[in-house]
Amino acid sequence: MERSKPRMGRPVLGLTLAFAALLLISRALQSSRGSAASYAAAEYRPSSAALASAVPPMVEAFLATPLPPRNLNLSEDAPLFFFHQRKTAGSSMRQAIVQAAKAANLSYFVSCHDGVPCDLYHIGTNFSAIYAGHFYWGEQRELSRQSSFDPATGTWHNPRHSASCLTVFRDPVARLESCYYYRFVQERRIKHQHYRCMNLLTNAELRNMLTNGRTIWGRGCLNEPFRILSGLSDELDLAALSSSPSTKGSLLTAAMSLTLSHLSGCVPLVLEDPRSLRLVRHWFPQLAPAFMELQQVRKTKAARCPMSNRTRATLEELGAGERMLYDAVQRRMEVMLAALPPEAEEQLPPEVEEEEEESLTYT
Repeated sequence: MERSKPRMGRPVLGLTLAFAALLLISRALQSSRGSAASYAAAEYRPSSAALASAVPPMVEAFLATPLPPRNLNLSEDAPLFFFHQRKTAGSSMRQAIVQAAKAANLSYFVSCHDGVPCDLYHIGTNFSAIYAGHFYWGEQRELSRQSSFDPATGTWHNPRHSASCLTVFRDPVARLESCYYYRFVQERRIKHQHYRCMNLLTNAELRNMLTNGRTIWGRGCLNEPFRILSGLSDELDLAALSSSPSTKGSLLTAAMSLTLSHLSGCVPLVLEDPRSLRLVRHWFPQLAPAFMELQQVRKTKAARCPMSNRTRATLEELGAGERMLYDAVQRRMEVMLAALPPEAEEQLPPEVEEEEEESLTYT
């Protein structure tokens, strides 16, 4: 039987399909490489159904965790970490911590003080009773360098296990607004009048600025609590927490879970609630003299435009994950405040009872 001659159309069709497949793959690769730039262009959907159902149980479990132990004797074997979230008055907090440390004769390692660089994110071998700066969660691992083995009991003594944690939260919209004007407009010296007023930006422009913008230190403004406390540190991962695809809900769920787990051992302050300073005075009485009053002062020199409801709504969308975390922290703060003795029964350390109270200035 005579074989039929191959038709010329088949190889042509095959080549055409192969070329089309290569073209699609090429476009997909280009799209993935440019995904960071495309975050702001897509429509934002605050959370997936999985995220909405997963977070409430996490929050309830977080609220039910035992309160962290008080640290009545800060030392190199039982140090305090102040995890400074950007644009939450942390500079003034660090100043107050340094003052309190000096008064109590405690060693300290604090960014921007006594020769420690401001752009520093690791404690290295500088072992102290107090650490304060833009450190990321997990930096406590460095304390394990001081661990020692006791052959009599067959146990290890690791100061990391005795380390305490302190951090400050701020309303997400207020923090994002402050970060934009201070970190972008002021420090980046943006001169274009359109971008100097957040309220003039379209929703797409605002999302693009906050998703892709970086400070002079190479950081973004979005999701600061997750940057400091979750263990995530890559800027693209952090931007993805505010991006539009619903598949990113799994990443935000993981970041929320890690952050709440770490926060369960922390003392959280809330910038908008002066009552939270009682938590510092109770959990770390050696620092009490420097945490008696709270005064919020803004150091941003760049002029701010009044914020419209439209702009506020966009910031809320971008900070949806941070908002859920902020709300959980407020509830945790109430639980911790309820566990304190009546305010009238709180005592300052004897050596400072008769001294004039110092005020804490927030910036």
